[in-house]
Amino acid sequence: MKRFAKTALKLAFTALLLALLYRNVDGRAFGDALRGIRWAWVPAFFAIAFANMWLSSLRWGLLLRSDGVDIPTRKLFASHWIASFFNFFLPSNIGGDVYRVADVGRKSGSAMGSLASVFVDRLCGFLALSLMGFVFPLLGWRLVPPDSRPLLLVPLAVFLGFLGVAALLWQQGIVRFFARALPGRLRAKVEKLLDVFFSSVSAYLRRPRALAGAFGLSLVFQFLVFVAVWTLCRALSIPVSLAECCVFVPFVCLLEAVPLTFFGIGLRDTGYAMFFAAVGLAGRGADPATASATLSLCYMAFTLVYAAGGGLLFLRRLFAAPSGAAAPRPPSETTRPGG
Repeated sequence: MKRFAKTALKLAFTALLLALLYRNVDGRAFGDALRGIRWAWVPAFFAIAFANMWLSSLRWGLLLRSDGVDIPTRKLFASHWIASFFNFFLPSNIGGDVYRVADVGRKSGSAMGSLASVFVDRLCGFLALSLMGFVFPLLGWRLVPPDSRPLLLVPLAVFLGFLGVAALLWQQGIVRFFARALPGRLRAKVEKLLDVFFSSVSAYLRRPRALAGAFGLSLVFQFLVFVAVWTLCRALSIPVSLAECCVFVPFVCLLEAVPLTFFGIGLRDTGYAMFFAAVGLAGRGADPATASATLSLCYMAFTLVYAAGGGLLFLRRLFAAPSGAAAPRPPSETTRPGG
């Protein structure tokens, strides 16, 4: 019942956001924008999506090899692809990480080691995103309206927060101190799990070049996300530049990662509405409400298209799994790892 209530609340919140945002959208203009898609730009979006999944697989592989786990990049890519399918249906865009933990844990024989790799992998990604969300607006300061400049504090605060998480991984004694405060039986279990988890984290810390490589790949990954959004803007004839996307899209990405709706629906729309209002899209002959609605819809639809391939791959694994060795089960919201 609690899970059902949480799901119902998220659906209600999503519906409320969409109703508030699009109550004044001109239906005819919305339809005309969709019919006028310049399809020549769409393959670039899919190419970037698959390139980014490959970069993510390379980053994940760097971390795993630091811990003595050598899994081919193509298998990590397949795991990422399946995870993208589950991301589409779970709150925020990190629900599929549960599948990644289960899949690699099955291959490596260490569920906690797998969790550590996914956790640090995600941490690198969020650190890169929040850092770029602060630095890019500083570089494009003139593109940010004065009344929107206080929003720069949001990605800075997120970056400092994730930097604090990284510090806790470095100084593991703080986490162990709080673990020792738990009741006896629970304390013993948690400390045993922490030993395995921090063993993998320590392996990463002993290889700073691998960590630097993972963070560098994260920076490239995030930049390509901004380029992917720009390609959709070009496809929809939304008059914004790549520089403006680099300045504002990081904030949208941080907003849609908040686990309040499914696949960031509503939150992403809110972010794009703020983006287009900030750059004065109405003064360029385009309707901000129609632009944010069409961009959000196309982003969701095209993402579902390539994520559906991950769903088909999961079904293939599920039915091809030998008796007694079933493929990892689909993730549930209640078991999603933090970060």
